[in-house]
Amino acid sequence: MKASTKRLARLAIMTAMGVVILLLGSVLPAGRLAFVALSSLPVCVALMMYGMKWSVALFALTAALGALLFPGAGVIMYTAFFGYYPIAKSLFERIHSRALGWVCKFALYTAAFVVYWLLAKALFTFTGGELAWYLLYPLGAAAFFLYDLAYSSLIRFYLVKIARYFS
Repeated sequence: MKASTKRLARLAIMTAMGVVILLLGSVLPAGRLAFVALSSLPVCVALMMYGMKWSVALFALTAALGALLFPGAGVIMYTAFFGYYPIAKSLFERIHSRALGWVCKFALYTAAFVVYWLLAKALFTFTGGELAWYLLYPLGAAAFFLYDLAYSSLIRFYLVKIARYFS
C-alpha cells in the first residue's frame, strides 16, 4: 500500500473516531466535557504522526462533521477550544521559556472561555439562574491546568508505548 493511501486511511479512521467520541458526548450529557476532551486525541495523534497540516485538517473535518450531524454544546466546546488545543499546545511548548509558554496557554484558555461564555449566553437559555462567570473561570482554570498535565502524560504514554506500532 502506498504511503499516501495509508496516511489517508489512518486520517479517515481518526476523523471517524473523533466524530464518534463527540457523538457519545451529545448522547451522554453527564460525560459531555470528558468526551469532548477525549475527542481531541485523534488530532494529537495526527499531529505527532503526520504534522501540523494534517492535524489542522483533521480538526476542521471533525468539527464540520460534528456540527452537521449533531450540533450542540459539545461541538461548540470542541470547536472553541478542545479540538485545536493539541496543535496550540505543541506550538506553545516550543517556546523556550516555560513560564511564557504557560502564559500563552492560559491566554488561550481565557479567550476560549470568553468566546464560549458569550456563545452559550447567545445560543442557549440557562435554567435555574445564571452561573457567575467569576466563579466558573477560576474553577475552569484549575481544571485546565490539570487537563494540560494529563494531556502531556497521555502524549508521553503514546510516544513510549504505542507509537512504535503505527510506523
